Amino acid sequence: MMKHIREWLKKYKQKKGSIEWNALGLATLFIVMWGAHSIFSGCASTGPEKKQKAVSSIEEFHKELSKNLNQINETLAALNQITKTGEGDLYKPYKNFVKQLNRTTENSRNMSKHAEDMAIKGRRYFDTWEKELLDIINSELRSTGEERRRELSETFSRITNLAQEVQITYQPFIVDLTDIKTALGNDLTTTGLISLKPYITKANKNAKIVMVKLQELADEVDRVTNALSSRVGL
Repeated sequence: MMKHIREWLKKYKQKKGSIEWNALGLATLFIVMWGAHSIFSGCASTGPEKKQKAVSSIEEFHKELSKNLNQINETLAALNQITKTGEGDLYKPYKNFVKQLNRTTENSRNMSKHAEDMAIKGRRYFDTWEKELLDIINSELRSTGEERRRELSETFSRITNLAQEVQITYQPFIVDLTDIKTALGNDLTTTGLISLKPYITKANKNAKIVMVKLQELADEVDRVTNALSSRVGL
């Protein structure tokens, strides 16, 4: 709407020598145009509303990251506990490992869903921001807003890219743990456990890689949240 106003003003300045406008007519025109702009703007979510939704989705994603980090530790502890069983039945620690692995798998799925939601709401926010920048008449202020939008958009893209990188290492790790669960479940004996020790050792090494990437992503999410937050003093 403001884009049309700017175009009209430009044409008016070019033709004002041959057109006479009285104060009442000009004021009436602007009232009508601003009124229409307000009506149509009110029909959709504004930039600030979409921004809050984007920030909320990022914060929810951060919570899922923390849950995944903690749960990986729980799952590895349960797996390693099986190998430390000197006497007694292996079934009890194995059953706990299965329970913890199921939680890890579920947490991973939830994290992926939150990552998708975050990406969608982020795109909506930056798209709306780009459109609403056209409503700013002051060219310098509009240019400053465009630069700021570009800066934050690139920052936001980093966490979506990192989230994809995490999944590349996270999913194979879960697959390996699931294979160990299946193999061990069908040969829950001392001999079966010994045969799986190399794979359990590998799972522990891969877990460290996954956790490092998850922590890097969590740190980046913190930075983006602070950059987008409406709270001061952060």
